[in-house]
Amino acid sequence: MTEIYLARHPESTLNTDRTLIGGRSNHVPITNNGKRQALAFAKAYTREYPSPDIVFSSPAVRAQALIEAYLRHNNTQDKGYFIDDALQEMTQGVADGKPRAAIYTPKVIHRINEELFDFKLSEGESLNEVADRMLTWMYEAEQKYPNAVLLVATHGQAIRAAVGRLLNWSHYDVTRNPATTTPNVSLTHLTVQDAAITVNFVNKVIIEGRPADSADGVY
Repeated sequence: MTEIYLARHPESTLNTDRTLIGGRSNHVPITNNGKRQALAFAKAYTREYPSPDIVFSSPAVRAQALIEAYLRHNNTQDKGYFIDDALQEMTQGVADGKPRAAIYTPKVIHRINEELFDFKLSEGESLNEVADRMLTWMYEAEQKYPNAVLLVATHGQAIRAAVGRLLNWSHYDVTRNPATTTPNVSLTHLTVQDAAITVNFVNKVIIEGRPADSADGVY
């Protein structure tokens, strides 16, 4: 059995502006509040959860900031971590970083409602494509790292796309339901055994005080 702990990155500068589409935007840094969240996460995870055998991050600056805070807290910087493109956020293609109002016109909203999980903008990804790559990564992780504990810094929409597929969530649940949002530095725990993935908990806030919900939803 392989254990996978998926952690959403700390608050980024794009998270604080709900008028913009975040998308992938791998260059975007975290805020001062995000730095506080990263340290609080490192302390809470170290105190309450199993020490990871291997640590991963998406290529995004904001995701790497979480892993680096964890390694510094545990004085294990020399251990390092792996960066994997499969763990990236859903890209909105040409719309990454653009004003939401300019992109999500009534015509586009109609397309979303018609196409649901298959909808994607130009040069972007669909939710189905995101779920496929995230779940493929998990299946392969079981083969590469049997009986290991993996800590993974990734992204809200990527987490919900994968978990939503596993739990048969609706499109609303995956994209914009307040009850299923993924707060910054929240934790999702899955186990993989014999190519079967079990979701143990989702979007659990482990730091003291719930982080403010940030703009990780789409549409």
